[in-house]
Amino acid sequence: MTPLSRGVFAQLALVIAFTLIGAAMLAVLLGRELVTRPAAAQLLRAIDGFADVIEELDRHQPRARMLETLREAGLQVSETPPERSTQRLGPFMREIIDQAQQRSEEQRVIQMGQADGTQAIWFELDTTPPVWMSLGYPRAGKLVRRFSVLLLAGSVPLVWLAAAYYARRLVLPLRQLAQAAPRISRGEPPPAGLAASSREVAELAQALAAASEEVRNAAEDRSMMLAGISHDLRTPLTRLQYAIELLPDTDPELRAGIGRDVEEIDAILTQFIDYARDGRDEASEAVNLADICRNAVTAANGDWIIFAPDTASMHGRPMALLRAVSNLLANAQRHGAPPFSLCLTRTQDSWTIEVCDQGAGLSPEEADRVRQPFARSLKHGGSGLGLPIVDRVAHQHGGELRLIPNTPSGLCAMLRLRGT
Repeated sequence: MTPLSRGVFAQLALVIAFTLIGAAMLAVLLGRELVTRPAAAQLLRAIDGFADVIEELDRHQPRARMLETLREAGLQVSETPPERSTQRLGPFMREIIDQAQQRSEEQRVIQMGQADGTQAIWFELDTTPPVWMSLGYPRAGKLVRRFSVLLLAGSVPLVWLAAAYYARRLVLPLRQLAQAAPRISRGEPPPAGLAASSREVAELAQALAAASEEVRNAAEDRSMMLAGISHDLRTPLTRLQYAIELLPDTDPELRAGIGRDVEEIDAILTQFIDYARDGRDEASEAVNLADICRNAVTAANGDWIIFAPDTASMHGRPMALLRAVSNLLANAQRHGAPPFSLCLTRTQDSWTIEVCDQGAGLSPEEADRVRQPFARSLKHGGSGLGLPIVDRVAHQHGGELRLIPNTPSGLCAMLRLRGT
């Protein structure tokens, strides 16, 4: 099945078209059975009755007087059999001829012929010698066909307009749900206004709203649990770090190593909390992405080369964006080598942040792997959540994260964010 035939509009249009075709065929069959056949039989009986009257008239007056009377009445008579008509007959005339041919040989002979240049029904009178008389009828075949074509030409646009209207009513709510599906899966409620849609769509929206609430509650419980774990772990870590500073006889290198381990544990806990929170609790607002980049560079350690305009306006979640840029900077400093650079540029309808270093870089396979949660670099440690957090923030802002080789060496992280 092609993508077009899978569309609701195409299926609805096909259903309506087949329904109209079926209705037309049924109308033709019913018209033939209920109208054409009875009318043809009645006309044949009328012809027989009319012929009987003329034959009775012929028996009571001279033949010449009878023929003159018929011609004065506007009827065409002939003492020789008429030539059979070769023109195409309409359904009603065909039905008359078929019924006339099905009658027994003793009954009156009826055939189609010409009378004054037009088609006519000729029937034979039982006189001596036999006389043929015609009943003319106006040909409306062309008029009927023209009317049928015009009616069909007018009906088709109306059918398609009706199909488009109802298909739009069906498709728009479903399309809204499809567009909101990523947000619903993250715990956001479905778009408002779906309750006024069809009953099935409203029920689907209610089910998705319930599922979204369950996801949101689960995420809040998870965030609260991680926050509690972070608090419970950071308290003894703080005491441990304070105790190390108070030990006078401890080896300075050992003390410095323990301090670095405590700081790394604290950083890992922070990344766990950031990944669990994922920005859902932050509202979107108008932000200056250039200021966010400059603040992140100011908070980072080391020398950074920054290229950014004075203003980079967009709608987004400021804390989530700051967290994403800070993670890119920290990732470059942890796994790369100077010089470090950050470049903010505008590309059509989006902003692109490029964070580059001159380190060893990553292979394409490892670049794809490190964007997965808890997938650490093979050369360095870390929590394995820095780049997944950036990737999630990118998708929340309609963008993407790409890790490409830097020239001549190193890695370039490209964060694309859809701007307004």
